[in-house]
Amino acid sequence: MKNQIFLLFFSIIFSSLYAQKSEENWQVYMAAYDNKPGSTTVRMDLIDVAPLADYNFVLVTGITYESERDDGFPSEDSTFKLLHKIGDELEVLLKKDGESVLVGSFMYDFERLEYFYLKSDDGIKEKIETFYKTNYPSKKYYLNIKEDKKWEYYTEFLYPNEATRNYMSDQSVVEAIQRGGDNLTKSRRVDHWSYFKSKSDIEKFKKEILENNFKIEISNENEDYDLPYGLQFYREDKVDIDSIYPITSFLREISKKYNGKYDGWETFIVKD
Repeated sequence: MKNQIFLLFFSIIFSSLYAQKSEENWQVYMAAYDNKPGSTTVRMDLIDVAPLADYNFVLVTGITYESERDDGFPSEDSTFKLLHKIGDELEVLLKKDGESVLVGSFMYDFERLEYFYLKSDDGIKEKIETFYKTNYPSKKYYLNIKEDKKWEYYTEFLYPNEATRNYMSDQSVVEAIQRGGDNLTKSRRVDHWSYFKSKSDIEKFKKEILENNFKIEISNENEDYDLPYGLQFYREDKVDIDSIYPITSFLREISKKYNGKYDGWETFIVKD
């Protein structure tokens, strides 16, 4: 269902739109769809419980907006505020008379759409149409309700794919380093971890990373784990996202190649 090529990830503190949802995990990422950028806001914490029982209908609705930008994103702050305002109002409206769960939104090609899961679609179409005609009569709106018992709109479209989640994970570390006052211009030691099923797997992995100028810090075994053979290794690298993501992608790939799992990286802050 999803043509997702990762471009960029933003960590955002939702001071207005999602400030009241501190117990929920909302994240934003951007990807390319048919060579055009799209921005997805998604509730990440639902992936382990989806689909929620009895929420069998998905509502997709939003408005088309005007912009001077060629990429289709809003060019004015007032447009962003309007889109968020409409999203808030729709959520309040849908919670008045029935049960609904907002799972995300998608902004693409001069349009922003909100995604809700509902227990019933009874009367929803008429309610949403009245909302737009009463409050935003000059706006062109989109409205679609369909059965989606498996939550495919959420799991296959809104929720980021594995490559995107890996990028998001790397970006979160990079942002933490930046918050510590690091301008990311200098190379430094970066430690990595991977785990494997067998001794032969880890030995093959060691050989390949040594050929790529990594050095081994610790190799150990713990029979209590599903992947009992662990390895800590390191190399000097830059840690801006454009530098570190290709490195971690390579390490994830070769860890899988030898029936293992790459388990992340860390480094220290370098200040001028």
